[in-house]
Amino acid sequence: MKGFLKMTTTCELCEKETKNKVSYLELETWEFDFLKKEQKDFHSICFECFDKHTTNFIDKEMDLDLRKKRALSVNRELQEEIEAILEIEN
Repeated sequence: MKGFLKMTTTCELCEKETKNKVSYLELETWEFDFLKKEQKDFHSICFECFDKHTTNFIDKEMDLDLRKKRALSVNRELQEEIEAILEIEN
């Protein structure tokens, strides 16, 4: 038996040849909104593009984390107020 043929396709972002496959779920998780996402199980995206996008996404997430922390602290304050009102009513 002769050697295997390596399956290479073209990266859907930079159009370089790649063997990497990214699942549809990973694209959803990392919010690759700029890709025209067809409902196929795997997309061909080279590691370099995937890494670049996810790093940028994580950088954007920092702001999101700060917003979440602020929202949680506001929620805690509201919760304390609600508990105080309930104590007065009882």
